[in-house]
Amino acid sequence: MNYIPLNITSETAQLKTVILGIGTDQGEPYEINPVAKMHKQQGTYPKPEDIEEEINEAKLALEKAGVEVLQPDNLKEKKQIFTRDIGFVIDDRFVIANMKEPLRQGEIKGIERIMSQFNPEKIVRIPDGATIEGGDVLVHGNHVFVGISKRTNRKGFDYLKDQFPNKTFHALELVVSDDPKVNILHLDCAFQPVGEKYAIFYEEGFVHKPEIIYDLFGTDNLIRIDQEEKNLMFPNIFSIGPNDVLIEKGFTRLIAELEARGITCHKVKYFETSKLSGLLRCSTLPLVRV
Repeated sequence: MNYIPLNITSETAQLKTVILGIGTDQGEPYEINPVAKMHKQQGTYPKPEDIEEEINEAKLALEKAGVEVLQPDNLKEKKQIFTRDIGFVIDDRFVIANMKEPLRQGEIKGIERIMSQFNPEKIVRIPDGATIEGGDVLVHGNHVFVGISKRTNRKGFDYLKDQFPNKTFHALELVVSDDPKVNILHLDCAFQPVGEKYAIFYEEGFVHKPEIIYDLFGTDNLIRIDQEEKNLMFPNIFSIGPNDVLIEKGFTRLIAELEARGITCHKVKYFETSKLSGLLRCSTLPLVRV
């Protein structure tokens, strides 16, 4: 059998194949994170048809860029928007996440058809008691950053580290709060490598100053954002190549910052989906970068 040649060694190499979430048949509204809960209480929770429209716009943009887009099979009354969290690739191995929230458990079934095209010897399963979600994992060459949060625990970090002894792992403790303005849901809500040497960075999202980020990227290469921009999910853009990103079109300051650094911004509307505390990186599960 010709397996999909899984290969992820960075956040920014040329994207070849990705699993993009779907917005159909979403079931009950999210209340498992502070931002979604706030929008439900305020009456600003996104309409299903708006999310479907935004995901379709992202799909068209990815395909226009030459990316092969795969999507989950629909699960009845189950949200399948944020595929990033259900699994992720490091090097040539696919890690099935162990998700803490009962509401989201079972989402992996939607991509079983796609997973059947993976070499079964390259699939890693997280054991009981260890929790980890893909939004907390960022691969950067020989380095792997893992956010320690409400959704990814130390056992998950330790197990993942043991599975990839050739990598240097960094545990970064995130600020967790019931206040949606303060809470960091996943690492990719506070930090995101972009381009060939830059990173989008919200330092206040970390319990301790993440010295390793300064060491690897350098102060001058960090694109800093404030709390308001963090709440809009500025770090949660999605790289489709070394100098190309998919980005929410309303992020005008960030677009200017990136374009000044030679990074082309492919703009899409994704504002409604972001109300669920996820944006473009959250909605995508890269399988192959070259």
